[in-house]
Amino acid sequence: MLKSVQGFTLIELLIAVIIVGIVAAIALPSYTKQVAKSRRVDAKVALVELAQLQENHLADHNQFANNLGTGTGGLKAEKYGFQKKNCSNQPISDYRSKDCYYKLGISQVTGDGGFTLTATAVEKQADDKDCSQLKINAKGEKSGYNENNTENDDCW
Repeated sequence: MLKSVQGFTLIELLIAVIIVGIVAAIALPSYTKQVAKSRRVDAKVALVELAQLQENHLADHNQFANNLGTGTGGLKAEKYGFQKKNCSNQPISDYRSKDCYYKLGISQVTGDGGFTLTATAVEKQADDKDCSQLKINAKGEKSGYNENNTENDDCW
C-alpha cells in the first residue's frame, strides 16, 4: 500500500520565501515614507503653537520674542511643553518639538514686526530627506525644504 506524503517541498518553500521578500522590498520604502510623513505633524503642531505664542508675546510685550528661552525677550517655550531634551531624554542645548523629532528655533525676527520659526528634522526623523526643514512666518506663510535646501510644496 502506498502512503501519500504530505508537506511542502524545498522548492515550494523557496518560492514562498522569494515572494515574501519581493513584497517586503516593495512595501518597506513606502512604509518608511509614510512614517516620516506622519512624524511631520509633530513639526507642524509645534510651529503653529509657537506662532501663537509669538502673537501672545507681541500682545504682552509689544514685540515678538527673539529666542525660545526664558531670558530677556524669550518666548518661555519650556512653560508650554517644549523641552531641551533629546529622544533619549538627555539634556541638550536646543529646544525640541514635543515628540522630539524636530529642533525648533526662531531664525529671524525682523524690525518690521515679523518672525520666522523653523523646525529642522533630527534624530529618528533626520532620514526625511524630502522635508528636512519646515518654516512658518508672522504672516502665516508656511514653507518646507528638502535636504538640498530646495523648497518643497508637499511638506505642509
